[in-house]
Amino acid sequence: MNEKPLDRNLRIRLSEEEDQAIVFLARSFGEENRSRIIRKMIREAIGQGPDLLKDDLKGFREAVRELAAVGRNINQIARALNAGRVPNAPWDAKLLQDVEDRITRLKRELADIVMRTRNRWVDRD
Repeated sequence: MNEKPLDRNLRIRLSEEEDQAIVFLARSFGEENRSRIIRKMIREAIGQGPDLLKDDLKGFREAVRELAAVGRNINQIARALNAGRVPNAPWDAKLLQDVEDRITRLKRELADIVMRTRNRWVDRD
């Protein structure tokens, strides 16, 4: 998302049909702000995306939060092992595989969100 203050204005002329299309597009993405949709289109067209909209942002935040939790758990386990608090701890290959699978799934979910954002304006005809 853009963290710099927006200090430039752009005035464009639209036909009624174009204006209604922008309003429809904005609402279909859960936005009321036409400027936000136009900025998003520009940012993604020039490669400054992804600029996530409400639905994508929610999923992205959830996946990041879950990935951070997995990372904290792994860090706590590593600290306990390195400090000798769990002597002779057996390795559970299935558990490690489950953790790896979960991380891979989260990585794929995050990549899907980014790709969906990048391809949002691509003509699908």
